[in-house]
Amino acid sequence: MKTLITRFSKSPATYFLAASLALAAFAGQADASSVLDDGISAYRHGEFEKSAQVFTPLADQGNATAQYLLSCQMINGVGVKANEDAGWTMMKASAGNKNPDASIVMARKLEATGAPADLIRTLYQQAADQGQTQAMLWLALDALDQGKTDPAKEYLTTAWEAGDPRAATLLANRFAASDTARYQYLRQAAERGEMRAAAYLAEEAKSLGDPAESVGWCAIATGLPGHNEDVDWKTIGDAVEKNCGKFDKDLEPTERAANRERVDQFLARFFDGYKPWTPWRACAVDGSN
Repeated sequence: MKTLITRFSKSPATYFLAASLALAAFAGQADASSVLDDGISAYRHGEFEKSAQVFTPLADQGNATAQYLLSCQMINGVGVKANEDAGWTMMKASAGNKNPDASIVMARKLEATGAPADLIRTLYQQAADQGQTQAMLWLALDALDQGKTDPAKEYLTTAWEAGDPRAATLLANRFAASDTARYQYLRQAAERGEMRAAAYLAEEAKSLGDPAESVGWCAIATGLPGHNEDVDWKTIGDAVEKNCGKFDKDLEPTERAANRERVDQFLARFFDGYKPWTPWRACAVDGSN
């Protein structure tokens, strides 16, 4: 996956006459979709000059996805000459055409500039209506700030049903009807890579007197699910010991060694069913495109 991280600047950013005509129009749409896919593929592989060439005419025609990705390139000066003002204008146009990612970026920009909450809320709602869980989380927290628990729970439930584990963590801590329900939410969230959920589970295991799960969940919360091939395992091990050693530091040496074996077994079971979730990032496209 290739990613461009948007910089937030201070500047403001009929009926057809014949069946043959209908078929021709459908073919044209299919061709446009195919061209867009080519541009997205180039963008994803870092071929930014090529993607800009593909996106430019589509953006001029009002294609919201092309507008969004081209605006990312323009703002950051990748594959095209940097032009933040024009890039933000295009980002705004993409949001106006209801691209959910552009809506979130514009909402964040407006937040940074102290824009009215109603305007920001409208953009997040626009993205949420298209299934964007990042926006649902913002709306849920916004509703909680206003004391509106019912819509907050609805946003979080919808986001969790769409697979966002951060929503499950919030449901666990705000709306779980029992300790069992809270644990289930947190466990499922951790299994999708939500490290805050793992941190809560580490404390829960400690309160239940289970040092193996305490250290195991703490190790996950420390960053094990987010490791990649470039990470030094010794560095990870040192971080785990620093953050998690407190959970079994009072055990005798032999018992502590045995506990660490149980931790290894716990982690092996955890990662056997681990299905990480990829969080939303501005100007990123996933590998499915």
